[in-house]
Amino acid sequence: MTTEALSQVAAGQRRVTARQRWAARLARWSLGTNAALVFGFLYLPVLILIIFSFNSTRSVAVFSDFSTEWYLRLAANGELLQAARNSLLIGLVATAGSTAIGTLTALAMDRYRFRLRTVFDANLYLPIVIPEIVMGIALLLFFNQGLFPLLARLGVRASTGLITITLAHIAFDIPFVYVIVRARLADFDRTLEEAAQDLGADEWRTFTRVTLPLLMPGIIGGALMAFTLSLDDYLITAFTKGVGSQTMPLYIYSLVRKGVTPEINALSTALLIGSMGLVGLSLTAQAGGPLFTRGMALGAAAGSILPAAAGLVGRLANGAFSPLDLLRLLPLLLLWLAGRGLRDWLADLREANLAGRALAVFALLASASAAFISVLLLVG
Repeated sequence: MTTEALSQVAAGQRRVTARQRWAARLARWSLGTNAALVFGFLYLPVLILIIFSFNSTRSVAVFSDFSTEWYLRLAANGELLQAARNSLLIGLVATAGSTAIGTLTALAMDRYRFRLRTVFDANLYLPIVIPEIVMGIALLLFFNQGLFPLLARLGVRASTGLITITLAHIAFDIPFVYVIVRARLADFDRTLEEAAQDLGADEWRTFTRVTLPLLMPGIIGGALMAFTLSLDDYLITAFTKGVGSQTMPLYIYSLVRKGVTPEINALSTALLIGSMGLVGLSLTAQAGGPLFTRGMALGAAAGSILPAAAGLVGRLANGAFSPLDLLRLLPLLLLWLAGRGLRDWLADLREANLAGRALAVFALLASASAAFISVLLLVG
């Protein structure tokens, strides 16, 4: 091959390489532009809402001056605080119930084989797939046409209210816990359980010492997701609520019907930040191990003990103590249980890299803040 032919081949290769570079740049630019447009479409309205929650006037069209007036009004709004207490109470009970049922169901579906197992597994996904309005109507019919008449025959009068809302939230939270725990079980190493049993551990000790700690990131992630869904739900709550059973989403909707004001923006911002924080903690728990789950437990215990202890001391000082106030001692138990793992958590923290340490500390502080605000609202 002559020198001229070699130069032509080299020039052709350079042209092909240049076209490939331009094609790669165009592809990256197109994907980046598309991502920017999608995220802008999704989050720009949210950003505007947050900005106008700090507006000093009632206008939602023109931003005048920066002010925290509307957040201060929310803190003094008794009706809002009661709605927040209802949402927290419903969320906590629904989370506990759905987490227990969802985790046990995931274990049963993973460990045992029985007839109609595939059909049962498919039915567990129905509350995730079907529209919420369909589930809301179905639950309303179940309560009014099935459960309440049965209770009436037993001499018990019942009606829709906080209890029916809680039962409804447990029903639609179970599949989400089930899916998250089942995903954790997919990567579960059964040989660890076999090794524990070979060393003399019985089934209960194997479950509490091996199975449960390994599943804990998935369980905590599912519990946080269930609590987030319960806290944010409007449609199913609207169908199953009773007279005077107000929750945060219902209260926001009642305000919107009167007109959008910066107070609604402030309330929506607070709910948005809380929901995003819970989802972030859920994803962190699912992706991490004992470093994150123990940190969340320590943070939740530390954040809940301060307002609970202060409320207990205040009731003792006022002479208004009752046996029910012993529930305020529950955070002490949680702090004691979490404190037992403090040494292990600090050891894991020292072994983690810088990013892992930062994320673990953030998880601890976020869970402590969430627990502090929750307990403060419940006992306030």
